[in-house]
Amino acid sequence: MKNYKLTLLIAFLFGLNIATKATTLDSLGLKKENNKTFLLFKVGNKQSLFSILKRYNLSLAEFKSANTAVEIPVKTGEIVYIPLHYLDESTTVPKVADEKATSEKVADVPKEAKMHVVGPKQGLLSVANLYKVTMAELRKWNNLTTDRLQEGQRLVVSDPAESKSTIAVDKTNLLPAKNEVKSETAPAPVTEAPAKEKGPEDIKKKIETGIAELIDVPDNSGKFLALHRTAPIGTLVLVKNLTNNQSIWVKVIGRLPNGDNKVIIKLSPKAFEKLNAVDKRVRAEISYLLQ
Repeated sequence: MKNYKLTLLIAFLFGLNIATKATTLDSLGLKKENNKTFLLFKVGNKQSLFSILKRYNLSLAEFKSANTAVEIPVKTGEIVYIPLHYLDESTTVPKVADEKATSEKVADVPKEAKMHVVGPKQGLLSVANLYKVTMAELRKWNNLTTDRLQEGQRLVVSDPAESKSTIAVDKTNLLPAKNEVKSETAPAPVTEAPAKEKGPEDIKKKIETGIAELIDVPDNSGKFLALHRTAPIGTLVLVKNLTNNQSIWVKVIGRLPNGDNKVIIKLSPKAFEKLNAVDKRVRAEISYLLQ
C-alpha cells in the first residue's frame, strides 16, 4: 500500500514538472533592443503563427516589423521576438513600464490638465467617449503613434492649451478707494452712421462695340443666354445688331473663353436668331449697368 502511494506521489510530481516546463519552455526571457522591450519566444512543435499571434494579441504586420529576418511560416524551435507592449492581460510575462518615456511625455503637461489612468482592456475609443473628446485629440495631446493602450498608462484627456494657468488679478486694486469721489462720467454711446444706400449716381452704364458670335452648339433650352468677358454672372445685357438695329436682352451665365479679342459677346442659338443675322458673326453694340 505504501509503495502504491509513493508511486502516485512520484507520478504526480513528474507530471507537475512536465507541465511547468511546458508553460515556460516557449518563454526564454526578455530582451531590450533600440529602446524597445521584446519577449523571446521559442516556437513549439506543430505550433502555427496564427496561434502565436492570437495568444499575444498581435497583428501580422506588427510581428513582421519585429521579426524582419524570420520567414513565414515559422519553424519549430525558431526563436521570435514578441513586442512586450502588445502582450495580453492574461499572459504570465510581467509588463515592463518605461517610466522614463512616460515621464518625458507628461512632463510638459500643465497640472490643471485632466489625466486618465487606462483600465484593463480599455481602448482609445472608450476613453474618448468617456471624456467626450475625439480620438484625434487624444493622439495629439499624448503624442500617440498607435491606438493600443496599456493598463496603467496615463493619458491627457483635456486640451493642455486651455488648462494653462493664467495670472491672477487682484480685484481689490480695481475698486475705487473709499475716500475718493467718482467724478468721471460714463462715455456717451457711440452710434454708427447708417450705411449710405446706392443712388442713381452710383449706377454706371457700360457700352462696348465689337463682334457678337453664335455659340454653335445644339441648344434646346430656348433661352436668351450669353457669355461675356467681365460682366458679373446674372447681368442683363442689351445686344444690338448694328446692321439692322435689331435688339435683344440676354442674361450672362459664364465667361467668354480666350481667343479673338474682337468678339465681345457670345449668344445662345435662340438669342442669336432674334438678331436676324445672316452669318454666325455680326457687328454689334452691347450695353449693361454696373453698380
